[in-house]
Amino acid sequence: MDEKLTLSACNFLIPEIAQVIKNGNYPEVQLISYPANCASNSLNLAVVNEISSKSVSGSDIIVFGSFCHVPQKSEIAGLKNVQVVQLEQCFELIINPETIYHFVKQGYYIVTNGWLKTCERNIRAWGFDKTSGRLFFQESMKSILLLDTKIPGDYMPNLLALSDYMGLPYEIFPTGLSHCKKYIDSVVLNWRNDNEQKKLSAKLSAISKQSADYQLIFNQLETLVSLTSEKEITKIGVELIHVLFAPSEIVYKPINNDRLELFEFKGFFNSVGINSENSFKIEIKYAGELLGTVEVIGIHFPQFRKKYEEMGIVISQIFGMAIANARKYSELEDANKALKESKAMLTALNATKDRFFSIIAHDLKSPLSSIVGFSEILVEQIEKNDIASIEKYAGIILQSSQRAVNLLMNLMQWSQSQTGRMEYTPREFDLTKLAYDIIPMFDDIAGQKRITIKRLLPPKALVFADMAMISTVLRNLLSNAVKFTKPDGEVTISLKVERNECIVTVKDNGLGIPKDRIDKLFRIDSNYTTPGTANEAGTGLGLLLCEEFIRKHDKKIWVESEPGKGSAFYFTLPNHIAKA
Repeated sequence: MDEKLTLSACNFLIPEIAQVIKNGNYPEVQLISYPANCASNSLNLAVVNEISSKSVSGSDIIVFGSFCHVPQKSEIAGLKNVQVVQLEQCFELIINPETIYHFVKQGYYIVTNGWLKTCERNIRAWGFDKTSGRLFFQESMKSILLLDTKIPGDYMPNLLALSDYMGLPYEIFPTGLSHCKKYIDSVVLNWRNDNEQKKLSAKLSAISKQSADYQLIFNQLETLVSLTSEKEITKIGVELIHVLFAPSEIVYKPINNDRLELFEFKGFFNSVGINSENSFKIEIKYAGELLGTVEVIGIHFPQFRKKYEEMGIVISQIFGMAIANARKYSELEDANKALKESKAMLTALNATKDRFFSIIAHDLKSPLSSIVGFSEILVEQIEKNDIASIEKYAGIILQSSQRAVNLLMNLMQWSQSQTGRMEYTPREFDLTKLAYDIIPMFDDIAGQKRITIKRLLPPKALVFADMAMISTVLRNLLSNAVKFTKPDGEVTISLKVERNECIVTVKDNGLGIPKDRIDKLFRIDSNYTTPGTANEAGTGLGLLLCEEFIRKHDKKIWVESEPGKGSAFYFTLPNHIAKA
């Protein structure tokens, strides 16, 4: 692209715009800053002239400024290729104006990462000592709000310094650069489109000076039948109609196609007056079915209207065939897509069915068989009055019963979650207390293997979640941790409370999980299970429940593990602040 574009903004906004330009596809864009001065008119004619002098020769210039910084239009009227974009508020480049005004009304003093880069200079420019500054800002502001754009750099020291200077607390609102990127994309795209229109206008001007045979152009319409996109057909066809008839406007209205919107094309030829004599309509038909209409508005040579209407009959036939083919192709694509989705769904359902049958046929049968078999042996030992054997086999029966109960509970909850019968009812509760209530459930089985369960829990951790679901998650993760930890090992449950969420960790120093098996832990179709260190059986259904329940909270669960060194399962929950 030969044309160049210069974008300019005050140095408060340049770091964010520079990051967008760096990460985007803007080979033709140059970025120039001008010094910000919020207390005066920092963007005047002299500054605009200086920006122009630093720009690539012949490039277009777009300068961003707010109401208090934009020079009078009369001042820049004589400057070639200069456009000033007048923003309602400087940070409109970072986030939408409605959100900005919402925060301003709430008493926030808004800054960005780019603003913080020059924090010390900005404080000096205010001219207050620390005491006066605090009095001034505390009168009208309640807090500092950092629109965190996530650009590289450590901005916390400057934010802390600003908070100390103003005597105000601070909050961080993660915005990223998506809004800024969309804004810059829009500006650059509009500029590119304007250039393309200028090029096309120049080409059309050259074409109009030639006495080319229009019939040759009509022959090109035959290529439309090979296209499969109605949108592309419309675009090419409308451009050809524009060349042929030189109208002020062309409107294509599709019929019986909800996917394609009304397509309007503004011509480069301004019409003195638009009326029925210099406008006409072409009906696009195929096999007697009306597929759409093309309105040709404001033709510049109405004396040729009759000839144009005759051409319209040919256009209708060729357009009709091309659009009918494109719609048929689209229908086939939709059918193939639906078929693939149905196949994927059927595969998942079959995997779920097979998994359930496997659990019921094998994993549920195993503990029940143990209960029956060892009960018979227990009767014999009671008759012999063999106390040691009675205790041994009673313990085995108890473990088998617990396994069966746990499996049935998981099966019931999984079935309820899959059929929509389990309601998600979040509320605020103390996660630390819930953990202390659940841990004793595993004292007996942990004691049999001499496993220590460590608690690294804060005195209180308020979360906003479904208590029943989180109880199931903790129970399954602790059960797995004890199961896969060797005798004399250690299991640790810990909580870390952050501003918007709470991170829960259940860690063991047991068998660990091979890297190629980790991705299969949370999949119903993987059928991946491993016996525990005491040959405890499992189904893998517990982890599926954990993933399902955490996903209902719009949070995540993951695992870090190394064979022979143990595993650490993590999951996050919204805390009591995040619920608002």
